Amino acid sequence: MNFIIRAIKKVKERRLAEKAENQRLLQLFEKFIEETRPFVPKSPKNPDAALFRLCWKRAIVLKDIFGKQDINSEKIYLYEKFQHIAANYYSRFAPENAYGIVPLKISGEARIKMQNKELERMTPSSQKKIKKNLKLACIYIGIDTIEKKPYIGQTTGNPESRWKEHRNNRSGPFKNGASYATWKILEENVPPNKLNELESYYIGLYNTYDNGHNETSGNDWQAYERGKNKA
Repeated sequence: MNFIIRAIKKVKERRLAEKAENQRLLQLFEKFIEETRPFVPKSPKNPDAALFRLCWKRAIVLKDIFGKQDINSEKIYLYEKFQHIAANYYSRFAPENAYGIVPLKISGEARIKMQNKELERMTPSSQKKIKKNLKLACIYIGIDTIEKKPYIGQTTGNPESRWKEHRNNRSGPFKNGASYATWKILEENVPPNKLNELESYYIGLYNTYDNGHNETSGNDWQAYERGKNKA
């Protein structure tokens, strides 16, 4: 009997926790909507659909950005949830054509362009900070000391801090259990809007997607192919 009471209690607690989390997500999503609103194209035919369509696209792109940096799991989680919430809202206002509701979609090229725009928005606005950011922004390679496999990454911050983050989070060249890795900066003083292109190029050049620690070919498949062809 006590087992049944405990089970019922746990179910109630879980439901309350889920309700509280959903309320938190919706409150944060409302802020995300207001953050996105200024970027909606002017005079759209369906303003509400356009707003939630852009929210959906931004959520995908921002999840990509923070997922690649692999340093903020909370933001990755939030943008994944925002993607689903935005899609749900969009369905309420979505325009229709001869085939039904116009589906949400984003091309690879549009995704890359939006990533560059978001990265530019994240770049400090003052000239002093921009100069500092450009000086630090770089593409690096790390090779683990166990499997001798390479990993290509990018950062707009201090490279040493990024390497420590990889080690602490067991990511990059440390993800398979290595305790040490050798490091080298491949490109320094990189403009933030060129980071994705150069990262993909070096992933292809060093073959770190097929035979390394990179789990994707990066965000610029054309640059990735150029790198592979030059290898």
